[in-house]
Amino acid sequence: SLPIDNIFADTQERVKAFKNLNDVLNQIPLEVRQQSLYLSKFIASAASGLFDAALNYLWDETILQIRKRVSQYDIDFFYDNAVLGDDRKKLKDEKDLDKIDDASLIRGAKEIGLISDLGFRHLEYINYMRNWASAAHPNNSQIRGLQLIEWLETCVKEVIILPFSNVTIHIKKLLESIKNTAISDIEAEERSE
Repeated sequence: SLPIDNIFADTQERVKAFKNLNDVLNQIPLEVRQQSLYLSKFIASAASGLFDAALNYLWDETILQIRKRVSQYDIDFFYDNAVLGDDRKKLKDEKDLDKIDDASLIRGAKEIGLISDLGFRHLEYINYMRNWASAAHPNNSQIRGLQLIEWLETCVKEVIILPFSNVTIHIKKLLESIKNTAISDIEAEERSE
C-alpha cells in the first residue's frame, strides 16, 4: 500500500546512463576506483532507477575527494580562503574539514587553485541539483540518465582524477616555512630591495 509511481527512473533512462557509464568510469585509475565506495553506491542506485539517490552518492564521493586534496595544502591557508567571519576561529586542523559546508568547501578549493573557475561553476550547479533534485531534500524532480552521467563525468574530470600534485606539497612546505621562520628587520629590508 505504498506509492509506486515516479519512484524509479524508467528503463529507457537507465539504459542511456549505462551505455555511457564505462566510458566515464574508465577515466578513473584502477587504484582510485577500488577505493571509491560512494561510486559503487552511485552505480547500485542508478541501476535500480533511484537516480536521486545516485546523485547524492556521486556528490558524497566528490566532496570526499576534495577534502583529500585540500588536506595536502596548508590547512590554515585553505581555511583563511574558504571560511568567512567568526566560523574561521572554530577551525584548526584537517579533522575540522567536515565542519565546512559543501558550498564553502568548493569555493575554498577554487580560491586556492585546486579546482578551476569553470570546474567550480560546474560543481556549484551539481551541488544545487543535489540539494534540490536529489534525495537530499523532498522534491518531485525527475533526473534523466544522460544528466546523471554528465554530472558523473564532470565530477570525475574536475575532482576525482585531479592529480595529487607535487606543487601542492611544495606550496604547503613553503607556507609552513614562512609561518615558522622569523626574520629580522634587517633581513626583511634586504629582501624587499
